[in-house]
Amino acid sequence: MKLIVTPAEMQEIDRKTIHDRDVAGETLMDLAGRAVFETIFKRFPDLSEKSIVVFCGKGNNGGDGLVLANYLIAAGAKPQVYLFCKEDELKHDLRVYFNKIVASGIQPTFIGTDVLLLPVQAPDITVDALLGTGSRSGLSDPYVKAVEALNEWVARGTYMVSVDIPSGLNGETGMAMEVAVLAHATVTMGLPKSGLVFGDGKQYTGELIVADVGFPEDLVNQGDRWLIDEADIRLHLPRRRHNSHKYDFGKVLVIGGSKGMSGAALMTAKAAMRMGCGLLKAAVPKSIAHVIEQELPEAMTIAVQETDSGSISPHCMDALIEWCDWADVVALGPGLSRNEETFPIVAELLKRVERRMVIDADALVVLEGDAALLRAYKSEIVLTPHAGELAYLTGAPKLKIKADPAGVLASFVRDIQKTVLLKGSPTRIASPNGHLHVVNKGNPGMATAGSGDVLTGIIAGLMAQGLSSDAAAYCGVFLHGYAGDMAKDEMTEMGLIAGDLIDYLPRALRKILY
Repeated sequence: MKLIVTPAEMQEIDRKTIHDRDVAGETLMDLAGRAVFETIFKRFPDLSEKSIVVFCGKGNNGGDGLVLANYLIAAGAKPQVYLFCKEDELKHDLRVYFNKIVASGIQPTFIGTDVLLLPVQAPDITVDALLGTGSRSGLSDPYVKAVEALNEWVARGTYMVSVDIPSGLNGETGMAMEVAVLAHATVTMGLPKSGLVFGDGKQYTGELIVADVGFPEDLVNQGDRWLIDEADIRLHLPRRRHNSHKYDFGKVLVIGGSKGMSGAALMTAKAAMRMGCGLLKAAVPKSIAHVIEQELPEAMTIAVQETDSGSISPHCMDALIEWCDWADVVALGPGLSRNEETFPIVAELLKRVERRMVIDADALVVLEGDAALLRAYKSEIVLTPHAGELAYLTGAPKLKIKADPAGVLASFVRDIQKTVLLKGSPTRIASPNGHLHVVNKGNPGMATAGSGDVLTGIIAGLMAQGLSSDAAAYCGVFLHGYAGDMAKDEMTEMGLIAGDLIDYLPRALRKILY
């Protein structure tokens, strides 16, 4: 996992690396440019056959672009280089790399206010090294025109790579200025910046590649906001012994479902089993038990007494407690319904059960304003609200949650001392230890009915296999998003449904594990 920093925090790490650790700024710039080159070369090994344009500003970001241009030339490419400054504005480090480009026989073009000098035809590859993460104010006119031209090239098929951050994107908030570069990939140096992860960052950043450019380990491991990556998931996923048996992988009890919402409980159960739990029981109203039995024969179905409207009746409370004692993990809420007759079940379970639990959907609404009940629960809980459900839980206005999701989330977790996962783009997982884990996988096609039920099952399946509530939450979100991204590539965002996430989960696991 990588520490998420603001541009100011990154600048301080950069300063300490250069001044306190005696690492030359030119060395960092060379490593940065090489990292961008390697990203491009990995995708386009036939660089000598590609038309490439590199846009450079006059700051360090532009210097990274000039270094990149030299690596491209060494690989046989002939990039066109555009500098958005006057020649006498080039600082010493930039001039060194500029002179190397000239010595190779390529003459960079200096652009002042006249962006009309840009070629009309879109190149195969374009590199945006105009502005760095420190840019916060509005773009001046030549940069606005340049970014608009770059985005027009993107629309025409150029592959766009941004250096450190897409130009025009606020490095702290992730909000676009007048206009921002729509990159296919962004190679950021050392650590992910908050603007690449939050706000509209993902939309403009594209694929985020965090390049190691040699910052000292002790400077990049101090903080409380962490971006989860594939290596973290690989580290936590349990390996199976050759002589394992089903009881090694945990028992999950799903409590939910109601007339008209049998699919929610089914998808949670199916996702938990696909995630690898050893045994699963689904406690659902007797009128929909046949749905689980027909669609998921691997599960054990418990047909419970129901209300007149077809939701779980509180009269089966003692039996539910007994089945909870059987389980290692309880997934509570998918399809439970908002029938007031069923409401007492949630509070009663939290008072009488001591099993690890994932709480989602209708069960979250039942808990409105009842932080004391959550605080008093003696075992681990993962709560999985979206913004509207977090408003129910905390009493915070939705506008406040939208403006400061991390702040509302942190305050709530400090109060109840349980893991809370706030769904969104990105998804934030707040832990009782004060850490915030961020997962930036997934796509808009996953904004579809049942997607959250699948996530609940994945997390329950991971907890059943021994992962902590925190690790199960962020690993679950990552795998959920990874499966969604794989499904999108074949089914499109528009055509994706929640069941596809379950189908693609094994493929996501294979990609990560093997």
